[in-house]
Amino acid sequence: MLEEQPIPPGADISWLQDQLVECHKTIRTLLRQLSKEQARHAETQRAYQLTVANLLEATRESSKIARERDEWKAQAQNGTRTISISNLPLRLSAEEASAVRKAMARLHHPDVGGDPERMKLWNSLLDPLEQAA
Repeated sequence: MLEEQPIPPGADISWLQDQLVECHKTIRTLLRQLSKEQARHAETQRAYQLTVANLLEATRESSKIARERDEWKAQAQNGTRTISISNLPLRLSAEEASAVRKAMARLHHPDVGGDPERMKLWNSLLDPLEQAA
């Protein structure tokens, strides 16, 4: 902190100008220090924001992976497999898949006048379900 200095008796203008120049130097030095500290603070704040964003992304990813793991665990324990038909998840056991296959065969098997291509499509859809169980 600058201390107030009494003006000596007989002080002339040059002494006052020297004091003024010295004050200006001190002000410039303090402004440079302030600018450096503000830049350092801004960098610290930017790094903090980046760290928080990275932690949030890592937490989100971890939650997603844990949720997927739990789904896979539940599927393995239940002996079912999930397929998507028109973006709707469908879980079937081997018995259910077999029952669906029999029903589709009654409708689409070529021996009963059904569409062979449709039967192939259903078979390709149901094969992985029965093999998984």
